[in-house]
Amino acid sequence: MNSINLLPFERNRYYPGKLLTSADFLSEQSYVGNKRRFMNALLYGPGVICGLSVYNLDGASLMIESGVATDGFGREIVVENSVVRKISAIEGYDETDSTRLTLCLKYDEEEIQPVYAVGSADTGSGYEMNRVREGYKLFFADTGTLPNDKLAESEFLSRAIIYADADYSVSLTCPSMVPSGHSVKVILTVEKLSDEEKTFTLNGVFGTPAFIGPDGEHEFKVEIVEFSLNAGGREDLVYSLISRSDEKADTMILGKPEDITIAVGGESKQIPAGVMLHLTISPESPEDIVERELAKVSLEARSINRSYDYVKLAEVEIERSATTGIISEIRETGVKYYIPTIAGSADRREYATWFEPARELASTDRVKIEEQVKYNTTLREPIYMTGVCEIPLGIEDKKVKIHYSNEVIHGLGGGDVYVAVGCECLTHDAKLNTQAKNTVYGDPTFFKNDALPIPDVELAVRVMNERGSFIVAAKLNEHTDLVILLVRWTAIKLPSGEDRDIVAQLQNNASIVPVQPTIVLAPNESRFIDVRFKNMAPCALEYELTDKKSGSITVDGIYTASNNEGVYEVHIYSADNPFISTYAYVVVKKKDVGDVE
Repeated sequence: MNSINLLPFERNRYYPGKLLTSADFLSEQSYVGNKRRFMNALLYGPGVICGLSVYNLDGASLMIESGVATDGFGREIVVENSVVRKISAIEGYDETDSTRLTLCLKYDEEEIQPVYAVGSADTGSGYEMNRVREGYKLFFADTGTLPNDKLAESEFLSRAIIYADADYSVSLTCPSMVPSGHSVKVILTVEKLSDEEKTFTLNGVFGTPAFIGPDGEHEFKVEIVEFSLNAGGREDLVYSLISRSDEKADTMILGKPEDITIAVGGESKQIPAGVMLHLTISPESPEDIVERELAKVSLEARSINRSYDYVKLAEVEIERSATTGIISEIRETGVKYYIPTIAGSADRREYATWFEPARELASTDRVKIEEQVKYNTTLREPIYMTGVCEIPLGIEDKKVKIHYSNEVIHGLGGGDVYVAVGCECLTHDAKLNTQAKNTVYGDPTFFKNDALPIPDVELAVRVMNERGSFIVAAKLNEHTDLVILLVRWTAIKLPSGEDRDIVAQLQNNASIVPVQPTIVLAPNESRFIDVRFKNMAPCALEYELTDKKSGSITVDGIYTASNNEGVYEVHIYSADNPFISTYAYVVVKKKDVGDVE
C-alpha cells in the first residue's frame, strides 16, 4: 500500500453468491488502510512520534535511533532498530554540493516471500510475492531547496506589498483578525531576489487608526538604512501594536506614498500607490480566533501544503573537501517536529513539575509571595509610556493666551493614569561638545541663567481616564518667537483598589543601588555593572542606555564602552516593577598610566 491517493473512499459490498477475486481483497485492504492514514494526516500531520534522534559518531557517520513517525499522507514509518550510516552512503549526498543538508525519513515498502502461483503460470513466471514489508528510506535534501511544509495560512494573515523590483521585495504582514485589547505583531519582510550587490534603505511612517504604536501614537515608524542581503536572503522586522477597539470593526494599516522613501543601491525609488493592509478587530479571544482559522482551512489546501512524503529529522552542517565530508554540526531544534501523544500525557505532566516560573520576590512569608504573583498578573505591561507632542503657538502675539495640543493616546488603556509634562529643547553641551536634549519639568524660569530656548510657560494636563488619552495646555507668560512648543510627556499607570496596597507594600523602602555609581572606562572596554538590593530580595533586572550611541549593554549588565569619549547614563530597573530603578554613570575617556577609578 505505497499509494498516496487516499480519496475517494470505496468499500467492498458483499452479497450472497458474490465471486471474490484478488481485486476485491485489495480493495478491502485499501479502504481500511486509507481511512486510518487519512485520519493520521488530519489529526497528527507529519512528525516524529517517538525516538529517531540523530547523533554524530565519528565525523563521517550518523546514528539514527529507533523510533516511529508519520508522513504527510498519514503513513506510519517505523525504524525498528538504531542504524548507522556513512553520510557519503546516504542517498542525495552526492547530488548536491551544499554544506547544509537536511536528513529526511521516507516511507518505503518492498514485496517479499516468493510463492508459486497457479495463475502466474500462464505468464511464464509461475511465482508471485506473497507479502509486502513496510519499511523506510533515509535521504539527504539540500536545506535551501526544501519547500515550506507549514499548514496553509489561509485567511489568517493579511499581506501587503510595499515595494518590489528585480532586486528587493518588501512586504507587510499581520493577522487578518485581531482580538480587541490585545497586542499584535506586524512583520515587515525584506527579501533579496537578485545576485546584484545593492544596499536597501527604507524610511516610512505607517498609520494605525485602531492601534497604538511603540511611541504611543496611532502609527509606527520604519527605518532601514543601507541594509544588505545575499541572494535569497530574508530579514523580518517585528513591530508590536496594541488594539484600542473594544467592538468588532474593520480597519487597516496605511502607508501613504509621500510618507515612504525607498532607495536601492543608493538610487531613490518611487512607490506608485499607497499601502493598505486590511484588518478586522474582533471581540473574540485569541484562542477562539486561532482555532477557527485552523479549522477553516479546506481539505484541498491541507492536501497541497502538507502532502509531503518525508519527515525531517535533523539539519546537518558538513565541511566538504575534494574527497570527503566531515560533520561539523547537527541541529534538531526547529527542524524536527514531535507529535504530542495521549499516551505520553501523564509523563508530560510529571516532567513539567520539574519546571516552575521564576519567583523574583523570594520570601518565606507565603502571603507576600501570593501578593507578588497577584501584582505580576494584575499590572500588565506596559505600565508606563513616554513620547513628544507638539503645541502649535501660531504667529500672532502669544502672551497670556492658552494653547492646546491635540488629543494624545497614551497607550496604557483606560483607568487611572498620571501624566507628567515638560518642555523639551536642544542646546549645546560644552562638556560633551555636542547637541544635547534637555527637558525642563516645572517652572523654566529657574534655569534662565542656562539660556535654554524655552519661554516662560505654565503647563497643565487634562487626562481623560476612560478614553485613555490626555490634552496638554500651555499658558505663555512672555512673548516668544517659537511657532511650535515641544512637550515631553510621561504617562504612568496607577494601580487601583487592592493593587495599590500591594504596590505600596512591595515598594516600602525597596531600592536598588549600583555598587559603583560612576565607572571610568577606556573606549571599547567592558565592565559588569553590579547593584545591591535594599529592603528587597534579589530580582531580575533590565538595563538600558539612555543614549543609543553610548556603547552597548547585555541583558546581564555587561557594558561595553563607545569609541567616543563622554559621560553616559545606564538606566537599571526591576523587570517586574520598573518603579524601582536607579542609574549608573560611565565616563569614557582614554586612560593615562596614573588614572585611578
